[in-house]
Amino acid sequence: MNILLVDDSHFSRYCVAKSLARVGHNVIECENGEDALKRFSECYFPLVLTDIMMPGITGLELLRKISALPAGKDTDVVLFTASNQVELAIEALRAGAYDYLLKPINEQELSIIIQRVIEQRLILKEHRQLKEQFIYEVEAATEETRQELERLKEVLAHTSGTHQVGFFSPIMQNLVLQAQKYHTDRAIPVLIEGETGTGKELFASMIHNGCLLSGEPFVPINCAAISPTLFESELFGYEAGAYTGGLTKGQKGKIDLAQGGTLFLDEIGEMSMELQAKLLRVIQEKEFFRVGGLQRIKTDIRIICATNVDLYERLKSGTFRKDLYYRLKVGHILIPALRQRPEDIVPLAELFLKQFAQDKGKRFVRLGAEAAELLLAYEWPGNVRELRNAMEWVVFMYDDREVKPCHLGILNSHFSSDFSNGFARIIDPLNFTLPQGGFCLDDYTDRIIEKALDMHKGNKAEAARMLGITRRAFSYRLEKANPRLADHD
Repeated sequence: MNILLVDDSHFSRYCVAKSLARVGHNVIECENGEDALKRFSECYFPLVLTDIMMPGITGLELLRKISALPAGKDTDVVLFTASNQVELAIEALRAGAYDYLLKPINEQELSIIIQRVIEQRLILKEHRQLKEQFIYEVEAATEETRQELERLKEVLAHTSGTHQVGFFSPIMQNLVLQAQKYHTDRAIPVLIEGETGTGKELFASMIHNGCLLSGEPFVPINCAAISPTLFESELFGYEAGAYTGGLTKGQKGKIDLAQGGTLFLDEIGEMSMELQAKLLRVIQEKEFFRVGGLQRIKTDIRIICATNVDLYERLKSGTFRKDLYYRLKVGHILIPALRQRPEDIVPLAELFLKQFAQDKGKRFVRLGAEAAELLLAYEWPGNVRELRNAMEWVVFMYDDREVKPCHLGILNSHFSSDFSNGFARIIDPLNFTLPQGGFCLDDYTDRIIEKALDMHKGNKAEAARMLGITRRAFSYRLEKANPRLADHD
């Protein structure tokens, strides 16, 4: 081991250096603190042996200066002191010295201290190696877990259908976070409201699965698709002999099948008042009876309900129980219609377009600007489902790189002919000429938009009606023509 020996006494240095060299250590001698600091800056020494009282820089000062150096953090310092300097030695220990020895130096005591230093350094080295190995293994395991998580998310996305729908607008991203929060407490019932095609079952699946694919059952049942006479046995099951023509051993219901997982009741607004009362008991008491049965059966299920009708109006009309309504609404998700979040229309359309193009081996990669305007002008009564179907139709019928208005024939029947009829009264479509040098169509479109807005004193709805387009399409064109005007209603 490299040892730096510092002592202003030549005889003392000679004796200690000779003793250390005899057992194989490499000793560098210095007679003062200044030289010692210089040598220390030139070469690393794991151990410094220094006298505590020296002219110039004392051993205590040398200790502090070495400790302040980057290399000094990994250096042990042992001080030599006379019997009347023990208090200084104790101060040095407080300052970080490894140990001290009384002069004259006893070779055996010095050998013991050096051996302790060597053993401690070996332990520290081993500790560092183990720490580095531990960090490496943790990082490797973390990366492996991250990759597995991504794989499971991908599996979940394909299983639940979330890979087919993007959440682009802030309101939809917030609903996703809300769904993930509801996932954490299975005891909370959740009511999902939204028009047909907005993705209610998708959100129910997200609440069930959370961020990872759940191994628990997800059991959907459509309350409007089963006749009222059969619905009770479908939901609760029935005992043997409960029905003529029923199974001799009885049959488990959807609640039984959902134990430990999620029961998803779609179109809950169509459930009869009698069954609503029994569902309320399941939620509140966490138990039910099978049809024809006398035994209480405990439940361990999450209940998610969905509806495309206004349940509050049903409540006021007396066709939906008030107590059930408020019990279901402990967790609530209201999915806005697609027309209420137009910023989602174009990104969703392009997402569906690319998915179907890839599946069907077509070239489509984007929407053209005019096609995007048409999609924005449409009201989408079928919401996301209708938009998805429209993009599937486009990809099935055509093969191009960009969607153009001519590809959207599926929407033509939905648009009013008022605009074309009104335009024909101003300009005969069969009898007008264009300048030979050409012209910028966008400039004329922009001027028409601004002129219409000016004629109607800034009323966008009236200006849009005059031009035979929707208010949303008018606002979109106005944003392109004059963003300053578009900011003011």
